[in-house]
Amino acid sequence: MPGLLEKLREVVLGSRCPDSNGTAPALMITVRCKHCGEEIRTRVEKAHAFQEQYEMVAGEHGEEPEVSGYLLQKEILGAKCQNLISLTMHFDPCTRLLKYEIQGGELVEVSDSD
Repeated sequence: MPGLLEKLREVVLGSRCPDSNGTAPALMITVRCKHCGEEIRTRVEKAHAFQEQYEMVAGEHGEEPEVSGYLLQKEILGAKCQNLISLTMHFDPCTRLLKYEIQGGELVEVSDSD
């Protein structure tokens, strides 16, 4: 229900994200395996893979939950070796990347995708 309230608030008050950054429905993520060097590209659908993160903010009826950002946790496996790459990414409410942690590889590129 908070997602619905957030959408309604955006319609009535306008978006909190005035620029177009982060509005694509998906991300293309490229990582490189630290063991074999293979570059692996994966597509992530924001609507399905992003987990909403909430914080309590003051509202007209007391404190209400509001989306404070998004979390993406992804495990990636390439074709060359069996090394599992674990990626955790933190995004702001406009789905702009804030920080990330990666194990088993390195982040090469993140880009919006239609």
